[in-house]
Amino acid sequence: MTKQQAAVDGTLLFLLGTIAFLGFDDTYAGWTYLIAGVAGLLLGILIAFVGRGQPVVVLAVGLLAAFFVLGGAVALHGIGDLSFLPVPDTVGTLADNSVHGWKRLLTTLPPVDGGALLTIPYILGLLAGCLGFAMALRMKAALPPVLVAFALLAGVILLGVQDPSKTALLGALFGALAITWLCIRGMRARTLASTGGRRLSRTAIGAALCLGAAGLAFLGGPLLPGLAPERTVLRGEIEPPFNVGQYPSPLAGFRVYTKGYQTPEDDRRLYEKDLFTVSGLPEGTRVRVAAMDSYDGTVWRAANDSGVTEGPEDTFRKVSSTLRNPLADGKQVKGTITIGEDFGGVWVPLPTALTHISFDGPDADSFRYNLATSTGVLPSSLKPGDSYSFTASVDDAKVGEKSEPWSGGSPIGDEAAQFQALAAEYAGGGDSPMTNALAVAEKLKSEGTYTDGEPPNQQYPAGHSLRRLADFTAKGGQLAGNDEQYAALMAILANQVGVPARVVLGAVVGSDGVIQGKDMHAWVELRMSDGSWATLDWSEFMNTEKPPQQNAPQPEELVTGKVVPPPAPVRPPATSGDPLDESVNQKANSRPDGFTLPGWLVAVLKYVGVPILLVAAVCGAIIGAKLWRRHRRRTRGTPVARLSGGWRETLDNARDYGVGVPVGATRREQASVLSAAPGLDAAPGLALLTDTTMFGEEHPADAEVEAFWEQVGSLRTSLSDSRTRWQRIRAAINPLSLVPARVWRKR
Repeated sequence: MTKQQAAVDGTLLFLLGTIAFLGFDDTYAGWTYLIAGVAGLLLGILIAFVGRGQPVVVLAVGLLAAFFVLGGAVALHGIGDLSFLPVPDTVGTLADNSVHGWKRLLTTLPPVDGGALLTIPYILGLLAGCLGFAMALRMKAALPPVLVAFALLAGVILLGVQDPSKTALLGALFGALAITWLCIRGMRARTLASTGGRRLSRTAIGAALCLGAAGLAFLGGPLLPGLAPERTVLRGEIEPPFNVGQYPSPLAGFRVYTKGYQTPEDDRRLYEKDLFTVSGLPEGTRVRVAAMDSYDGTVWRAANDSGVTEGPEDTFRKVSSTLRNPLADGKQVKGTITIGEDFGGVWVPLPTALTHISFDGPDADSFRYNLATSTGVLPSSLKPGDSYSFTASVDDAKVGEKSEPWSGGSPIGDEAAQFQALAAEYAGGGDSPMTNALAVAEKLKSEGTYTDGEPPNQQYPAGHSLRRLADFTAKGGQLAGNDEQYAALMAILANQVGVPARVVLGAVVGSDGVIQGKDMHAWVELRMSDGSWATLDWSEFMNTEKPPQQNAPQPEELVTGKVVPPPAPVRPPATSGDPLDESVNQKANSRPDGFTLPGWLVAVLKYVGVPILLVAAVCGAIIGAKLWRRHRRRTRGTPVARLSGGWRETLDNARDYGVGVPVGATRREQASVLSAAPGLDAAPGLALLTDTTMFGEEHPADAEVEAFWEQVGSLRTSLSDSRTRWQRIRAAINPLSLVPARVWRKR
């Protein structure tokens, strides 16, 4: 292959790879992904060009070296002060993301900021550039290198997002260039009798036909029958490795914020304690701690997939600083929340429809967000003093009688079917599901009383299980409870009358922005016909000013026809919103369980062991490549080829020790240069034997070849014995002889 042909192949591969990487436009934020991918592509092409004619293992070593030595500068720039250098932290990050980065990319909601995940396009670029150009240089067949470019495009699509609308033009251009490259390589493989001018004419005609076909495909392709509106991607096939159900429901711990509650240990009351401070948000903005969209008969809890929304929006996913939120169609506001001394746990207070978030203090890498419920979770837990800034849409739609509810499924199943009769009674037979839901709310507000269970109302416990709500609504008694019972029951009854509902725990921002325990409330959200959720404020179904009667009659019966779970205890279950329980859990989790490695040993293994293993792997690869090359030269090919290989082995062995010879000289001239070096006195005799045996009247026998290789081994041993141990080690791991020889100066 001529240099011009190699340049054409390299250019077309580079263009195809660049077009393929543009498919990551919806997956990554900004253009850093393209820089990483294109840099990897260029480095891969360069490695294949430098290693042309060398064993495949040489290319593998080159790829490994490029990945770890230059990976920090290409893919990790901006992460740390020394991230552009191959220091232990950089090498460890590259190694970790080369294995686990694929999963992180697929489980993070796009657009991804990049950061360490830029390792993915860098790896793809290195592999595609090196493999594709190596095939173009070593194979006459037209198809294999083009298939590598197609494989890169397929990989980008599988790792990308489902919306293919923005990539139609890129796909058409990619196809046109790929067909053009196939035509160019196909013409090289044939011997044409035509003149150069006619060959140029055919090339131009072929390129024009390719562009025309691509244009027709771009315009007419979307009109063809049987085309799916979305493409198949890995992101839609995997399950996120996160289960929000492992955290207790924050609604079950609502009583910790009430006036009569105090921690048993230190008489601490959160009712008038500062939980967190909100700045930047308008007064009256709702800040939600969590939205709970699943009821299992015991508690309302946040579900990882409640089934009310298709796709990844209804799951808790890793997110970057910027979110592509389909619910962000209201007024955009910017704000900051600072966590106080008396708030903690995993639930992150946020307004609705988050579009940007930046943490100052907490471990942002563990943050998960549910687009469908506007709920955030920080598994590493919020700590006092943590703060985070955000941008969000705060459109707070209200429920009206003329609102049309969602006609699809309900967030809850048959667990609360026992309240169907009660829902019909409270609704009063309205003319629409929404009218019935509002009638239920009015009934609860007009007949209900409010109590947190403080003296003298200790008989009204916390909890919102089926049994607790059955007692709450028992005939002959009185409705007595707080936000926990009212919001839980309101959501259940709304679902029974045909309006999908969920419970939200949070607060409304006041004039000073300080949220205390007394500001925490639970409200209900009802799903509208367009899929959005409208707020039904707690004041619509609960009267906080009406206490229960002290001498009220005892309930006559329970409104239930089935066995229900036992009542919850007065003390609410532990929640991540309870600062006391959170501290207890953290202390319990901090206790060592079984044998653990000392911290200093872990640090040594991380910062010393990993680089040593990496260096050992590279050195082992170089030594293995030389052993494999020597074995191939000695055992493969004709006797004459094996003789020639023995002499090349002698020259390469000398080059590893720093003894270079002119490439264009004869064997005897090369031998005279070698003989001046210690340990190579026998080189002239070996060169003479090589020429005599190769150019003899008869072909050398296998026995003569074996005897010749024994002398090659003796000369190699003599050269090794004349050097120090350090020189022998350095020669063994010297990759110089694996690179094609040009002109080497004598040292």
